Amino acid sequence: MNILTKKEKIILKTLKEFYSKRGKMPSMRGLQDEVKKRGLELKSVGSVFIYLRSLKEKGYIRKNNKGKVELVDRSAQSFVNVPVLGTASAGAPTFFAQENIEGFLKVSNKIAKKEFFAIEVEGDSMNLARVKGRVINERDFVIINSNQKNFKNGDKILAVIDGLATVKTFKRIDQNTIGLFPESSNSKHKPIYLTSEDEFVINGKVIDVLKNR
Repeated sequence: MNILTKKEKIILKTLKEFYSKRGKMPSMRGLQDEVKKRGLELKSVGSVFIYLRSLKEKGYIRKNNKGKVELVDRSAQSFVNVPVLGTASAGAPTFFAQENIEGFLKVSNKIAKKEFFAIEVEGDSMNLARVKGRVINERDFVIINSNQKNFKNGDKILAVIDGLATVKTFKRIDQNTIGLFPESSNSKHKPIYLTSEDEFVINGKVIDVLKNR
C-alpha cells in the first residue's frame, strides 16, 4: 500500500524535478507556483507547509542542519511494514479481527514500530479529533500502539466492544465506568458508556493518522 495521497505525490515529484533541474529546492511560494502548473492549486503558503510536514513525517523529506528542506535517500532509510487489520468505525462499532491482515503500510520507523498496527477508519464520528495536528477522517489510516495499556482522559483509542471495533476518545467517568466519546461535526454520534461488567477490550492508543486522500 502506498501511503502518499495524490496531492503529496504531486508535491514530491515537483520537488524532485525542481531539484534535478536547478540543484536547489524551491521556496514555499515557489513550490506553490510550481504545483499549480501541475493542476494542484494550494490556496496559501500555510497549505504548502502542511503537506511538507506530512512528507517529512512519512520519511520522504527532511530538514538539514541549516533548516533547509532536502530529499531523503529512501534506499538508506529504515522502514517497518505495519499490518492493516481491517477497519474500525468512527461511528457505530464495526467488525474487527486482529488476526485478519488485509495488507501492509510501509512506514518510516520514526512513525511506527514493528509491533504497531494500522486500521482504516469508517464513519465521521472523529472528524474533529486531532492526533499530531491531523483530524481523523473516513478512509484515513490510524496507527495503533498496542503496547499501551494505561490510558488518560483525552487519549484517542481503539476499542473492541462485543467483537466490534470503534475509534473514540477515552474518558474515565468513575472507578467502575469509562466513556468513549465522539468528536464530530455530526450530532448524531453519541458517547458509549462501559463498565467492568461489559465485554470489551481497548486494543491500544491512536498515535498517528496517515491521510489516505
